[in-house]
Amino acid sequence: MSNLDDSKPSSLKSKPLGDSLTFALAAVDDRWSLHIVRALAFGAARYTAILRAVGSPRDVLAARLRSLTDAGVVRAVPGEGRPAGYELTSKGRDLAQVILVLKKWGDLYGDPDMQRLEIFHDDCGHEFVAELHCRACGRGLVPGSLSTASETEAPGRLDVNL
Repeated sequence: MSNLDDSKPSSLKSKPLGDSLTFALAAVDDRWSLHIVRALAFGAARYTAILRAVGSPRDVLAARLRSLTDAGVVRAVPGEGRPAGYELTSKGRDLAQVILVLKKWGDLYGDPDMQRLEIFHDDCGHEFVAELHCRACGRGLVPGSLSTASETEAPGRLDVNL
């Protein structure tokens, strides 16, 4: 059945255009972008260190670094003739927070025998686990506690458990 089938609700007939979620998803719509952001967030800075951490072909890494630089997510650290390395911009550091939420999902649903990466909060020394909550009331999210209000999406409930 096609996504454009007339029996589907109108909100499923086409991709939303111009909203912030569409923008965010487009920023990482390939196989390597989040891997590169992860490598930089975890301390890789030189091209060869990023290449080892990501495992992509060299030409793909170079192209993705260019596109992430053009998008303002990564900044090339100047060197002689070529960049001495790369670093995340403030936009990139904000995107790196998404990786912490993805890590939590991987911990929950990954193979039970898979190695788990432990991340510790330097201020208190305890293991850090990404938790999402309402900015206004501070409550955690449960299925059915979010709804949409947008010009591009039909109003409705979001079935998420964050």
